[in-house]
Amino acid sequence: MNNAFELIPLTVEARGEVITSNVAEFRELVRNALGNLNRSPETDEEFGQAEQDAKALKGAEERIMEAKDKALSDAEGLYQLLAELDETSVEIRSARLELEKQINLRKEEIKAQIVEESLAQFDLEPEVARQHFRGDVLNAIKGKRTLDSIRKAAEVFVLTRNAVILKSREKIAFYVKAHGNATVPDADTLELRNPDVVEAELKRRFDAAKAAEEKKRMEAELAAERKRNDEIRGPKIGSIPVGAAAKAQAAATPAPESAPLTLSNEVSPAEEWFSFQRAALEAFQPLKAAKAALQHPANIERAARFAAGVNAAWKQLKEEGVTA
Repeated sequence: MNNAFELIPLTVEARGEVITSNVAEFRELVRNALGNLNRSPETDEEFGQAEQDAKALKGAEERIMEAKDKALSDAEGLYQLLAELDETSVEIRSARLELEKQINLRKEEIKAQIVEESLAQFDLEPEVARQHFRGDVLNAIKGKRTLDSIRKAAEVFVLTRNAVILKSREKIAFYVKAHGNATVPDADTLELRNPDVVEAELKRRFDAAKAAEEKKRMEAELAAERKRNDEIRGPKIGSIPVGAAAKAQAAATPAPESAPLTLSNEVSPAEEWFSFQRAALEAFQPLKAAKAALQHPANIERAARFAAGVNAAWKQLKEEGVTA
């Protein structure tokens, strides 16, 4: 990999110490000289000497300032070097922070692009895939650090999930072919569930539809039987009109010989049997739902044998019939 940010080696050599100095000796001589100054001259000779001493002190003061300026001048290059290094360090830090920000931002953009490309690989409407599987794709690539590993994780998830959807679709298509699509108006949503769940749900719906159809048939037969019984028995006692005219009309109408008078609350054997059948069907609904929810093969087989026995008994009872 080529490094676009290449620099020459940085070399800095500085001496942070005094190389040569006689300041201590100079200060000792100054102190001695200051101690010997005649600060109270009285004669011309003493005044002359004092004036010479003052000139010497001024010269010493000037030499000190010159030495100090020279030392500062010698250190100026070091100060400039340190200032330039500080300025360059700030420039590098600013560029580094900006680059790190752009790297993280670009990574998130590419990850989002990979997620969208993966969602487009589902054999579904784009909005359906995004709504149901975007979170799953994000979980699949979570923790992956390289772009290659992110793409691979997303690809594996999509392939696996598409296979599951295809299997669920096959179960739905098989059911629709055998029983019609009246009970599967939500096939587009149902196919997103696991195949085992789809199979159990379709079985539950089939049993519920069959039970509802049987209940409707029995209710129709019961209604027809009641109608026949009403026609045989004639008007109910409670429905005979009161009053003299009504009594005369009732007396003038002879009762059929083949239809003996019965009480209004009497129930025929057929009605009673149909009521029992309806109650039995309703009682078996919870058992059918529980059977459809079974998952272990051994339990499913046991329930199937039980259902077969019940169906055989039920068929035999229906074949015997009931005499009204």
